[in-house]
Amino acid sequence: MRYLYYTNYQSGNSGLSNGIMSVEIGVILAHLTNRLLILDGNVSPPANIVAYDGRVSNQKPSRITDLLDIPVPWIEPDAVDLQGLGSLELTNLPLWDFAFYFPKTLNLSSNDARSFARDRNHWLTVTGEHDRIPVLRLSEDPLVPGTQHHRTNLSYYSYQFYLDNETRRSVYSLLQRMQAKRPFAELAELVVRDIGPFNAVHLRRGDFKVTYGVTTLDRKPCEAIEAMDQVFERKDPLVILTDERDDPFFMEIKLAYPDHYFIDWHILDNYGPEFAQLPQTDSLSLAYLSQLVAAEAKEFIGTMTSTFTGIIQRYRGSRGKHETFRYLWNELPESGQGIERGQHAFSECIPLDRGEMIEQFRGPYSWNRVSQLLNPAWMREWPESFLTPATFATGALAAKPSGGADVLTSYAAASTQQTVIHVTFENLQVAVWSDDAVMLQRLAPEFGAHLHTQARNVIANLEISITAAGCWIEQRGRPARASCDKAQLSVLLKQRIGMIFAMARHQYAWLGATAFAKAGRGLVIAGDTGGPNDSLLLTLQKNGWELLDGGLVAVRVDDLMIVPLGARTQPEGAAAHSGRVPTSFTRLVIMARAPLYTRNAAIIPVSPATAVAALIGASLDFQIDQHRAVNLLCRLVEQRPIAQFQWNRPLEAAQLVSNWADTLFETTA
Repeated sequence: MRYLYYTNYQSGNSGLSNGIMSVEIGVILAHLTNRLLILDGNVSPPANIVAYDGRVSNQKPSRITDLLDIPVPWIEPDAVDLQGLGSLELTNLPLWDFAFYFPKTLNLSSNDARSFARDRNHWLTVTGEHDRIPVLRLSEDPLVPGTQHHRTNLSYYSYQFYLDNETRRSVYSLLQRMQAKRPFAELAELVVRDIGPFNAVHLRRGDFKVTYGVTTLDRKPCEAIEAMDQVFERKDPLVILTDERDDPFFMEIKLAYPDHYFIDWHILDNYGPEFAQLPQTDSLSLAYLSQLVAAEAKEFIGTMTSTFTGIIQRYRGSRGKHETFRYLWNELPESGQGIERGQHAFSECIPLDRGEMIEQFRGPYSWNRVSQLLNPAWMREWPESFLTPATFATGALAAKPSGGADVLTSYAAASTQQTVIHVTFENLQVAVWSDDAVMLQRLAPEFGAHLHTQARNVIANLEISITAAGCWIEQRGRPARASCDKAQLSVLLKQRIGMIFAMARHQYAWLGATAFAKAGRGLVIAGDTGGPNDSLLLTLQKNGWELLDGGLVAVRVDDLMIVPLGARTQPEGAAAHSGRVPTSFTRLVIMARAPLYTRNAAIIPVSPATAVAALIGASLDFQIDQHRAVNLLCRLVEQRPIAQFQWNRPLEAAQLVSNWADTLFETTA
């Protein structure tokens, strides 16, 4: 008999989902090596024990093997005497530091293998030499001070195993049998059926309050509501998964979503007899039931870096749900940022769009395309894990784009032949590529960009193509492209860039407008400001107003600052573009052309409601999320004077606008 001695993560002394992930790795390795699995550390996870006012029995808490069917032969360590048998530790590295490949004939120098590995330099497999060893081990050991290698057996299988299609098909078919034991699955199905169509959120608080590198203690209920409102309808039932139902944090959420269910308590309150008949009736089995229920939600939003969320997302994708891996907010701190338990300064180092991580790079695997600050082994699960019919039929990963490694290769080849500028907003960048270096150099100052700015946190790649027939702008990785003539190129490019940043920076009101600065105060002008030969804007500049941004204005609503493109990041040794500094937003005027015979032009103050209605057409946010856009505009116009002005003579209009703004400067000085 040949054995695989595998130690569960932290010898089982971790959380429920960490334990599930780790046991899965042991199951797959036993399958690939054709060995009897000795499951060391098959104990009850201590991190998920909750009393529930004595309504559950935690005297015999669940082990992973009590909740899920194990699809390979396995035994406990005390069931076999290994004394005298030869053994070998497969590695002294933690799982996330290497990739396990099978079969051994796979080409590890291929583009595809390098993409799979990402930044891992170590590979592991089994050979004929291993077959002669009675006991293969994948143990853990404590962290030794001063050493870099600490063996911990934690990883999502999607990131751990590099397999050919035939092997993957067999592994995923195996995992399909590692499902919830029937009594738990049947009770979850009953609960789902009784609630009807619902959405679900996992909002982790309890242990995250004392965990380093998360922001739990500083988060507000309104942030959770805002994140959910981007995806959920408030009229729909909301299933809430949390470890602290009675935390006052949830008061506002319950008011915003009145048809809500704290699912663990809902099961105890309404399915007590059914729960009492389960093989396990402790808080761990209740937590696992909650995951099974959430997996059936119409839409789901989770907590970043929580493996409890990751398991739900994987279950959803494997069941054919449209799972896009949404998160309430970013949990990771900026590099080098000081952190305390449960709190650190908020960061958007992992940019999100409606809760989804924005793809910043290219590559055949999902972990190639998002922020490289993530540890892919446990900070989130990946669509490569989905147990889909297509994978069972062909062995191919459903999430892998057609062309595989060729996608990465062609991208790199194209990049070396083109010129690029990086348009920066705060710590995010949009890369703009083109074969026409002269054109890009001409456009760069309008975006506060330079040809030699380094790529740092690129969230999108735009490509400009110019032919005799016209110009095209397309976003790499997206099928649609927009056409325009050369005269419109700058305007259209700003709109595309503005839309990308607007999806990542929700605390700004994004307007198709123009911003000027004078004496440290900012003026925003929206509406019809004239053509190139009859321009109110040119006249304003002659009257002492400095152009901040033309065609795209971002106003940070919290402190009413106009933040131009390129205001935060400038290349070393390069002079900042004139005027590109954050400036206090002071006034906004909405311009419209009047008939030539109109006389007695005047600036007319308008109510906030009228101003919002007039600004909707200029709001980029309105094209993304109408509810959020209106809220942002309301906050904007309620705090600063807004006026409308019909004009037909640029000199007169410019003088009136200047006088109007200057008068306010005098009254606020």
